[in-house]
Amino acid sequence: MEYTDFENEIIGLIDCKTEGNYWDFKREWHSNNADLLHDIICMANSLANRDGYIIIGVEDKTFTVCGVDQTVNRKNQQNVIDLLRQKPKWAGGYIPEVYVKTIVIYEKELDVIVVKQSDNTPFYLLEDYKNEGGPLFKGAIYIRKGDSNTPKTSTADIYDTEMLWKRRFGLLYNPSQRAKHYLKDCDNWEMVDGDADKEGVNRFFFYYKPDPDYTIHIVDSGIEELEIARKVIDINDNSIGSFSYYLFAFCNVSYHTDYSDTREVRLFYKDIPLFSSYLECIDEGRTQIIPPELPEVDAYYIEDSFRYLIFQFVFSHICRNYSKEAQEMIYRVVPVYYNQREHDEFLEYVKARGYGIHKILGEKIKGEALERLQKIEIGRYEGFNVPTAAKIVTNELNGNSNLVINFARPENVEYGLITERLKRGKMFVDWLKEWRNIEEKVVKE
Repeated sequence: MEYTDFENEIIGLIDCKTEGNYWDFKREWHSNNADLLHDIICMANSLANRDGYIIIGVEDKTFTVCGVDQTVNRKNQQNVIDLLRQKPKWAGGYIPEVYVKTIVIYEKELDVIVVKQSDNTPFYLLEDYKNEGGPLFKGAIYIRKGDSNTPKTSTADIYDTEMLWKRRFGLLYNPSQRAKHYLKDCDNWEMVDGDADKEGVNRFFFYYKPDPDYTIHIVDSGIEELEIARKVIDINDNSIGSFSYYLFAFCNVSYHTDYSDTREVRLFYKDIPLFSSYLECIDEGRTQIIPPELPEVDAYYIEDSFRYLIFQFVFSHICRNYSKEAQEMIYRVVPVYYNQREHDEFLEYVKARGYGIHKILGEKIKGEALERLQKIEIGRYEGFNVPTAAKIVTNELNGNSNLVINFARPENVEYGLITERLKRGKMFVDWLKEWRNIEEKVVKE
């Protein structure tokens, strides 16, 4: 029998014949909710700082795979989520994220409670939980350390508790990891206007208020101001073409056709550069975009990457009128993956269904992928000479989240390629949503 990566990981843990700081074996489901809740809290506060597994259906002394077919008190994902949300009161409203996944190993069904890694530690209760098997005490910090849980009548020592709080505040991570943590806290960045330089241009930057060593600068790529003006070109210029296809999904490029890529955004920790990217400036500079990954093949963003986090930061702090509409249209034609693993798994999924990934290798689309692509429709904008057309079509776009229109000029030599890439991008976005629903359904079952 061929196993998935997740199943192989669980088999590897069973073969260790021991329990560890992020996995725990149970012969059967817990006989009471207090014991289950205690185990989940401990795993959520694991010092391992990664996803934890409560593996049910494995004897915790002999590590024999027994299965859960006849287990009493068996719960599904919704039962566990209801327990977490409806019963105890959680400090700060932070609740461990869990899901229950059923797998078959050695012809036996196992239930695995996956407790997702979180930086919202420590998880603890605001009131005693006194149900059968309790009590669990309010304010007690229950953790998993090594192969053991903190007893219900105790609390973690001060050192381990301090480590959990440091995780919440991003203090356990290296500068790059902390920077990602801070970028998600978008409201705590403040802009500082600089003095005019020798060209008379006011420079500015942003700093993170709780930790000012982190700064974000917008610079002009070493090009003098007069040269920058000369670098502004028409977005329909041959040098842009289908490479930046996603820009043509935004209505405003139909009448504000300026484009430049001479500005850069740079993220620093003290004087150490952590990330930099050029900005695509359109719509008279009101919209500035961090381009996605691999725009020459199949463009995408990774949600936990610097590129995407600063993409969001730029829209939040720098872009002006109508930029939110541009951001919305990009989301319709550029998929955003949770992480690199999801990206890789999804690409394997679509490749198995006929999608050729590499243009350089000449892989062609066929099968289900081709059928999906042929069903995608991209609208053609006909209102270039009609003053009121842009407003009308913008209202249509706002009212129909499935609508995508190519706003490139008809004389654009790559108009057809832009349309084709918009189709592919939209197909990926729609297909990713369906795939996630399938994966979620499998997990729940």
